[in-house]
Amino acid sequence: MKKESQAVQKQRIIRVGKVLKAFLERETLTTPLLAQLLGVDVRTIQRDLKALKDAGLPVHEEKKGTYSLKKDLIKYGDLSLFDESELALIVALKDLVSQLGAPFERAAEDILSRLCEYSACRPVYVRIEGGINLKTKTMNKLVDTIQMGRQVFFSYKKDKPHDVIAHPYRVAYFNGVWYLIARDTKDGIIKKYALDKISDVKRLKEKVRGMPADLDDILSSSVNVWFEKDRTTEVVIEVDAAWAHYFERRNILPVQETVESREDGSLVLRFLACSEEEVVMCLKPWLPHVRILKPEDVRNRLLKDFRQWIGWQETGPVTVLS
Repeated sequence: MKKESQAVQKQRIIRVGKVLKAFLERETLTTPLLAQLLGVDVRTIQRDLKALKDAGLPVHEEKKGTYSLKKDLIKYGDLSLFDESELALIVALKDLVSQLGAPFERAAEDILSRLCEYSACRPVYVRIEGGINLKTKTMNKLVDTIQMGRQVFFSYKKDKPHDVIAHPYRVAYFNGVWYLIARDTKDGIIKKYALDKISDVKRLKEKVRGMPADLDDILSSSVNVWFEKDRTTEVVIEVDAAWAHYFERRNILPVQETVESREDGSLVLRFLACSEEEVVMCLKPWLPHVRILKPEDVRNRLLKDFRQWIGWQETGPVTVLS
């Protein structure tokens, strides 16, 4: 089947948003009425209804040609708060994450629920962090390859460009960056490839093998891209009283647990990491408000890094470019 052009795809997404808006304003709709409202034929409307169903929205056929939207089954609240373009974006998001696996579907449901809550209270301003600029074609080709269960070839630009043949498993989003999670055929190691560094993607004939059964569970419990199945590095930190509330409100560190809540408001926290690099990258943004109690080698590495930084900062005049 010939793929839709970008313009046709955009028109279809916008039209599906209009169909969803019409359902929110009426109890039932017929395919002939929808076709008349949107200026298309009945077969096009039937494809749009299928798109809504595929995205997980509870569209039901009451009788032949007559449909309703079971609004009480929508998990994330009142969709009437959104306009047609926003509804189209919601459907497109749900359709994408449904292809990426359970952790992403759960994350999307959570995000949509919170957006509905925020939208109901207009004085609230929500800033959604923008990710790295990504070529849609690359993303779509990788998602299609994963769905077809095929191996993938691509060029990867890290230090110097090199070719990769891999078993692709998931596309994941962490801290503003999209990654491909895949097993490199050269060394058999599961790696994370930043999508903005991937080019020349080709789907291969060979089938994918060896996806870990617990990969989705590992992804869903991770707070950053330094995830591994075995977390063996135990880290204990102290957080000062002024910043402790950030760690009390949500898990900022992987497998985070509170060891002690002190009378002065400070916290002692324990978490498990998969590597020393992960510990350093997790804690640096919180300095100087956290102190490493163990392990000693990680504490010494951070001290060395900051002594070098202080020395660099103090050497020579600072030239500011206008």
